[in-house]
Amino acid sequence: MTQTILITGASDGIGLEIARQAAASGAKTILVARNAEKLQSVVAALPNPERHEAAVVDLTETSQIEEFLASLDARGIVPDVLVNNAGHGASGPLSDTDWAKLAAMLQVNVAALTQLTHWGAQRMKAKGRGAIVNLSAAVATRPTPYFAAYAATKAFVTSISLAADKELRGHGVTVSAVHPPAVQTSFADPAKADLRSTLVLKLFPSVTAASVARAVLKAARTGRRSVVVGPIAGVIMASAPVMPRGLDLAFMSLLFRGRRLPATDLQPRARR
Repeated sequence: MTQTILITGASDGIGLEIARQAAASGAKTILVARNAEKLQSVVAALPNPERHEAAVVDLTETSQIEEFLASLDARGIVPDVLVNNAGHGASGPLSDTDWAKLAAMLQVNVAALTQLTHWGAQRMKAKGRGAIVNLSAAVATRPTPYFAAYAATKAFVTSISLAADKELRGHGVTVSAVHPPAVQTSFADPAKADLRSTLVLKLFPSVTAASVARAVLKAARTGRRSVVVGPIAGVIMASAPVMPRGLDLAFMSLLFRGRRLPATDLQPRARR
């Protein structure tokens, strides 16, 4: 039976790789992003593009999410797999970060993810089967100075995913949290400007978007509730419970403090 996979944040990065791999496996996809032009180009490049659907939705706008979900309900569409991949990042000192930027991140990483998970859980439970995969992060396990709000949103993602999985597993529905470390994506995004100068990216290797996509689709197949992507993420998560809190905060502060970058230094470096 052909699966239908709904993927948020599908116009680039990890979401784009999930869409490519899902389509290559024969699945139908419903791709959600706010950039219509990029989203249409993604659909056009997939195998059998007529089988895939693009939905332009700004997840920072609750009304747009409600309209999108209502349209799925009106057509009787319940995806076999829901991937909550969309996410915003905000690095640097919490007190120096623009509130509008933080509010948008909280809306996408927490509120929108919860709304979509709630919708998917209700309908999959009624159907008696389904899988929800939520993108968390390795830093979900520990408070992270200079990445404070982002790490806190990912702690929320992990917590709600594991709890919902316990509630739903007996009804044929699984909920997984996937935990990657830093991922190789474009540094042109201003949200990643401070991160580019941090020790965490200088000392620890990042993983590819394709490897995270493979982990996401495997989690959907196997129903594993917590998936760690790569050995670095494993070390970060496993060491958190055993480190004294003061030492842990000092260590994470050192890794993520970074330095401010001039605007001219925000372009991705050319490959040599």
